[in-house]
Amino acid sequence: MPEDPAAAIRAAIRARGPIPFGEYMALALYGPGGFYERPPVGPRGDFVTSPHIHPVFGMLVGRAIRSMANDLGAPQPFRVAEVGAGDGTLARQVLDELADLEVAYTAVEISPGARERLATIDGVRVTERLAERAHVVLANELLDNLPFRRVRGDREVRVGLEDDRPVEVEVPWEGEPGPSDVETIVPDGIDAFIVSLRDVLVPGYALLIDYGDVGSTGGDVHGYREHHLVEDPLVDPGASDITVGVDFAAVARTARDLGLRAFGPITQREALTNLGFEAWARRELARQGELLDERMGLEAVRAWSGRSAASLLVDPAALGRLRWIVLASEDLARPGWLDGSDLDCSRGSA
Repeated sequence: MPEDPAAAIRAAIRARGPIPFGEYMALALYGPGGFYERPPVGPRGDFVTSPHIHPVFGMLVGRAIRSMANDLGAPQPFRVAEVGAGDGTLARQVLDELADLEVAYTAVEISPGARERLATIDGVRVTERLAERAHVVLANELLDNLPFRRVRGDREVRVGLEDDRPVEVEVPWEGEPGPSDVETIVPDGIDAFIVSLRDVLVPGYALLIDYGDVGSTGGDVHGYREHHLVEDPLVDPGASDITVGVDFAAVARTARDLGLRAFGPITQREALTNLGFEAWARRELARQGELLDERMGLEAVRAWSGRSAASLLVDPAALGRLRWIVLASEDLARPGWLDGSDLDCSRGSA
């Protein structure tokens, strides 16, 4: 198969005619030479995620995972699988928070370059697919990159060729028609991922964090490259991310249809606040004052800068608008931190 994703896309279209948008995504993002063949996440990549903003994110995610471990009876080893682990920033943060537990941490990553980087982290096992049993599965900003189909009324938006360039082609849609005035997203990739969660939880929980809304099936398909928005996802296949907001109502519905429980979603602002963000921010402010009193101005400035950056994690106009949803095996309880009622999940608590 060609190492150039654009060539692979052209070959597929020439062989079978216009291809579903999800197949185009799979080739452009995950095929040989695709966008995710190299690690695109991080300050030097194409975009950053919450763990790159401040380590407090991973600390509080680790606190949520600890709470779920307690709900499961503190199994040993405690098996955590992070899907779409990227450059390992979140894995390092979570493992630091859970350092007192016997954690078997698996990083699942389709990118060969990312797998090489993840393999350098002590205590992390690296795989390409989610296939083994886990007590907690973690996925931060994964769902919005999983392949999907696009429907406009009774027409499916596929990808064809015009002068050897990928272009939108509408063909008859065989499923239930969507609204004619808005594009509907059919989340095949998310549905398949939830099936895989059902199969690996032992029992256990899945914590899924992403951009999206509740009950909106409309899509604003776009991409990112070098920290800038790419409006047309058909331009230069493999050179930019392809994403769309997640319909969390559909995620919950699919999970329940498969026999899982669904809790939430709540916003990232709510989740991090429930897990102790405000208390952390107060401590950092107090530490900043102490550093100034001790005439350690540079350290005080660093403390202020870190606290300022971390505020983006809960800013409703920034990363605070991300949503957190928990899927769980049948009969497991709703994690208390979703409601702010289970805050006794600090390191070493029972």
